Amino acid sequence: MSFANPAALWLLAAIAPLAAMYFLKVRRKRVQVPSLLLWHQVVRNQREARPFDKFRRHLLFLLQLLALLLLVFALAGPSIAGRQFLGASVVWVVDGSASMGARAPAPSRFDAARDEVLSGIAGLQGGDEGMVVLAGPEPRVVASFTRDKDRLAAAVRAMKPTDAAASLSNSADLAVALTRSRPDRSIIVVTDGSDPSLDAALERHPTLRFELVGRSAPNVAITAIDLRRSPSIDLESELFVTLRRFGGEAGPVGVEVSLDGVLVTSETVELPTDRPVARVYRGLGDKGGLLRVHLETGDPLPADDDALAWLAPPKKRRVLCVGCRGLTGRALAVDGRFQVTAATESDPATEATYDLVIYETVDPPEQPGAPFMALGPKALGATPLPAEARWPVVTAWKRGHPAMRFVEPASIAISVARAGVIPGWDPLLESDAGPLLSTGVHGGQRGLVLHFDPAKSDLRQRVAFPIFLLNSVGWLTGEEQRGTARTVAAGEPLLREGWGDDGEEVVMTRPDGSELRAPIRDGVARFGGLDQVGVYKLSGPGGRSERLAANLVSERESDLEVVPPAPKEATDVAMRASVAGRLSLVKPSLLLIALLLVGEWWLYQRKYRDG
Repeated sequence: MSFANPAALWLLAAIAPLAAMYFLKVRRKRVQVPSLLLWHQVVRNQREARPFDKFRRHLLFLLQLLALLLLVFALAGPSIAGRQFLGASVVWVVDGSASMGARAPAPSRFDAARDEVLSGIAGLQGGDEGMVVLAGPEPRVVASFTRDKDRLAAAVRAMKPTDAAASLSNSADLAVALTRSRPDRSIIVVTDGSDPSLDAALERHPTLRFELVGRSAPNVAITAIDLRRSPSIDLESELFVTLRRFGGEAGPVGVEVSLDGVLVTSETVELPTDRPVARVYRGLGDKGGLLRVHLETGDPLPADDDALAWLAPPKKRRVLCVGCRGLTGRALAVDGRFQVTAATESDPATEATYDLVIYETVDPPEQPGAPFMALGPKALGATPLPAEARWPVVTAWKRGHPAMRFVEPASIAISVARAGVIPGWDPLLESDAGPLLSTGVHGGQRGLVLHFDPAKSDLRQRVAFPIFLLNSVGWLTGEEQRGTARTVAAGEPLLREGWGDDGEEVVMTRPDGSELRAPIRDGVARFGGLDQVGVYKLSGPGGRSERLAANLVSERESDLEVVPPAPKEATDVAMRASVAGRLSLVKPSLLLIALLLVGEWWLYQRKYRDG
């Protein structure tokens, strides 16, 4: 036996005052009696009795003495060697995906999940501990293991669902990893069953338990949005939107398209059930701004009724033409998107001030200063191209590549070409002698190489030549992707390169006004998944800034069907865990003291007071 507070044993000195109370002479009341005959024997017995006989005959004193001894014993903190049983470890993994914000039932599925977890926390026993993990784009522990029910409940009440898809599988893996050393563990996933990765999680962890919340409901959603340059009018853009009705009956849906809050167009679209419908919107103008597509639905999930896209105004692209012939320069000059400057030789320092460099009759240098396009080069810096092949025949080409849009190269006659594979480059145009058009990276810059001189073919006499030039220059300068680079799907991580030096930071202002800060490491600022839909603003060193839009656009989250995961046969058996330790005797001692005090009160009432 050992004592946690042995100094408390000095309180045993309180026995002396307790005993002294029974030596004190009690002043008795004077009473007149008719005779002392019956009192002589009593007085004689008291005079002959030994002092300690009084204590042996006084049961109340013995009970009080024992209670005092037990109290001092308890205050000393006694304990003995033994085994301590651990309480259960319970982890709640709460689905925080966008579908949990659906009002099915009201107020939302997430509120139902929160109530489910709060009920479980209230049912924890004295030695049990709990932890709560919120499953969003990235799993987050909102309350680590604790036996404090109030702390757990406060963390649960503060949770909010995200506007993105969640990875419940990763969150379950995290919960399993954090409880691996706890034999008596329970992992409860509270979800509406929208995540298909749950089946894979059950394969890995068959002991997972599921609590399904919510009810199935029909829903209309925007499942895709894209902004592209118009194929017919280069200075204009087209907005592509995909709509879909999940469940329910087919019917009309109101669609509104606005630019910076000003209505551009509106229409009523007849949507069938469970089949996507694509819409294209033109006439967006050339001023640029924030496009918003809004659905008038009144369905349970508002997060997928709006989608945003940034419409960037047309920007002049500065193009440097090194060694270019007159026809090449004139073909580019007719497009208002490009400002063409001619040069006779390569100068990387000068090239760095341009958006694109075209090399014709001149080989690209080892370190180009900008993205480049080479027409019929003999080498890339110090790397020679393949040997010449005569009269190669075109066999195939990548029709979907932006550089090949509206280009039909099948019948091009080429007298001489350096057809062949450039290591690490992707061929876009194939021939029986090897690739004739390739794209890749050289000297840190993206490039496009035509393996033959246009002057040694009939390509220059074809309408396909200026179209090919404009396509290629637009793609290399980023004009082809105008507007889409600043539109992202909610839940996707965000990387920004070249915003500053290591140690500086980039600040992200989220749609709700809160801020996140990311330090620049290795030249890159990294942000986790964007868990809200709306407009984000990035601010970096030197006053650099950018705005981008995040949308839900997820068929998985917009489908509000509640589907339970397939159950698996459990293989792990939870065990009541115990560890070697010290068993405290404080509580048993206090219990005995309480029993003694009750017994003393009963004895006093029955024997001394009533007698």
